[in-house]
Amino acid sequence: MLKKLTQVYHPTTIEEACKQLCEAKSAVIAGGTAEALKKDDTIETLVDITHIKELNHLSQDASTIKIGATTTVQDIYKSETLKGISGNFIKQVAGTVAATALRNTITAGGNLVAQLWWSDLPVAYLALDAEVVCRTGKPKRTVSVVQIINDTPAKFLKKGEIVAEILVPCYNKGTGCDFRKQIKTHHDYPTITVATRITLKNGMISEARIACNAVTSTPFRCQDAEKLLVGKKPTAENIAKAAEKAASSIKYREDFRASKEYKQEVFQVMVRRSLEASIEAAK
Repeated sequence: MLKKLTQVYHPTTIEEACKQLCEAKSAVIAGGTAEALKKDDTIETLVDITHIKELNHLSQDASTIKIGATTTVQDIYKSETLKGISGNFIKQVAGTVAATALRNTITAGGNLVAQLWWSDLPVAYLALDAEVVCRTGKPKRTVSVVQIINDTPAKFLKKGEIVAEILVPCYNKGTGCDFRKQIKTHHDYPTITVATRITLKNGMISEARIACNAVTSTPFRCQDAEKLLVGKKPTAENIAKAAEKAASSIKYREDFRASKEYKQEVFQVMVRRSLEASIEAAK
């Protein structure tokens, strides 16, 4: 509950929004699904950025997919613009997010900034080496998704700064991606989410990405496990070693859905199968 909330601004430009966010005790709102869960009784002002046309867009060229921060997950899922390896992968992941009603509310930027353990898109962003454009009015900076997640958006974003756009590289032949999650029903919270990307060159793994969420408290990239694959042949033995390393390198989130031991065993299997699928897609 936002017990001290007294004002809601509806800016129409990024400059206006950033200026309003410089006021004390203010917060951004887009879809509102994350803000509704906050227990911050100090917030007095909400800045609704959904009226800023510059933040709601979806485009793709030969090298990059550009996703505006207020673009809804449903718009991503139903997009006819997104194509190719990266575009189809992002659409696939977007289609697994909650139910249609929530997909029409949850935004591409909000799903990243909120860093909720059940969020799916950040896992895909990590696997694809996506970048984020942050704006403070007209000034902007571009940073990697892994950097903003590791530092946490609350600490990384400056006063009056917002996430304006997500940039996703377009990958070509020789790269394969896979996403999967363990969930009881389509509307339930996931127990484990895994996304992987493999790039092959001359029969060897030149790039490997392993990302997860739900099993952890925040989205996480298993970089130690990735290193075991780079420069190696995509053999069953090497895949198994990477999956084992991934399962032993994360801090497991505790909840009533499953024990740590269960999550660790299933997570290892899911990583192995996801890597196998990405390798097969890359061939």
